[in-house]
Amino acid sequence: MATFYNFTGYQGDYLQLSLNVTSSSGTAISFSGYDVRGQVRSSYGATGILLNLNPVITNYSGNASSISVDSYISQDIPVGDWVYDIERFPSGIPTGNSIKLMRGKISILPEVTR
Repeated sequence: MATFYNFTGYQGDYLQLSLNVTSSSGTAISFSGYDVRGQVRSSYGATGILLNLNPVITNYSGNASSISVDSYISQDIPVGDWVYDIERFPSGIPTGNSIKLMRGKISILPEVTR
């Protein structure tokens, strides 16, 4: 089951997010043989991608797993409230059995200085 987490970003800023990924029992979720992906869209079911989060598995040691997101939010993303998710899927099989790790809403606020 995915963890829900809402956060705020600003136009033109970096989005930095570090996740420690564990099961409901507190043990690390295995990323052996898996990749991760994540996107921001205007709504659930929307076809257009506002931002590809490009999540990266940064650590997997058997008892700790983490994912890092460091994506540039361009000035072209509209101000508003959007939805996102991050999921794990079998390496090389993007249509394979994916598991949602995290989902929620992201609020994009306008920047003042450009």
